[in-house]
Amino acid sequence: MTTVRDQGFTILEILVVVLVLALVLAVTYPSLSRGSAALHMRTCGRDVLNTFRYAREKAVTEQTGMMVTIDRDRQEMTLSDNLGRGVRTYTMPKDVRIHRMALGGTEILNGPLVVQYLPNGSADDAEVLLQSATGAQLRIVSDPMTGGARIESEQGESFR
Repeated sequence: MTTVRDQGFTILEILVVVLVLALVLAVTYPSLSRGSAALHMRTCGRDVLNTFRYAREKAVTEQTGMMVTIDRDRQEMTLSDNLGRGVRTYTMPKDVRIHRMALGGTEILNGPLVVQYLPNGSADDAEVLLQSATGAQLRIVSDPMTGGARIESEQGESFR
C-alpha cells in the first residue's frame, strides 16, 4: 500500500536551509564589511582630492587666489578665496579622520593646514594623510609646480 504525502517541505528541511544560510552569512559578512569600509575610505580621499582640484581650477579660471584650510581638531576642510569669501565646508565622516598634515615637507602639529592656490595654477606643497577606523591610510599630495593633486595608497601607489 502506498500512501500519498502532501506536497511541501517539512519543518526540519526549512530549519536546515535557514541554518546553512546563516552560516554562509556569518562567514562572508566580515569580508563584505571590510570591502565597504575600504570603499568609504577611497570616497573620502576622493572628496579631499576633488576639493584640491576645484580650488586650483577656480584660482586659474577666476584669476584669484584660493585656499583650502584643513583643521585636524575639528575634522573639517574649508575652501574659500584669499579674502575668506565663498566659503564651502566639508566635514569628515566619523569613521575616517585626518591623521597627519604637512606643508613643504614639515608636519603641522598645531593649528590648521592652509594650502594656497595661485592664479598661475601653482600651489603649496601639501600632504594630507587620512586614516580609517580600520587603520587603512590614504595620502593626498599636491604638486607645488603644477598645482595638481593625487592620491597615494599606504603602499605608495599613485592614483590620478
